Amino acid sequence: MLRRITAAMLFALAVSGTFQEAAGADARAASPFELVPRTVPARHPRRAAFACAALGCGLVAASFPLADAADRRYEEYLVEGDPSRIESRWQASVRADRIASGALLSGEALLAGALWLAFLHRPHDAHVTLLVTPERCALACRF
Repeated sequence: MLRRITAAMLFALAVSGTFQEAAGADARAASPFELVPRTVPARHPRRAAFACAALGCGLVAASFPLADAADRRYEEYLVEGDPSRIESRWQASVRADRIASGALLSGEALLAGALWLAFLHRPHDAHVTLLVTPERCALACRF
């Protein structure tokens, strides 16, 4: 019987302390909260990234027919029997091969640049800003 009375008293003390804390919390909650404005990040157009990607895909796609043309010119060089035309056929073959290689490498570089512009590049914003307003810090640093 003594245990039941002790348990009831401890329960009553615990519950009454909880109500007092809750009443104190209500009084504290009545004070105004600081309003924090939500900043929406500015959208930056990705036209440059799309243009680089389109041009890069075009150059990569164009490099394959150019490489085939270079191969055909090399085949013509191999079967040429006239000594006066051998050098010109060789130069045409080398020039076509360099154009095809340049188109492929330039296209790949433009595709890499498009990926960088679209996903990795952040537009230039100030990393250190001096804000002199009553509701903000005087110096804001962003990394």
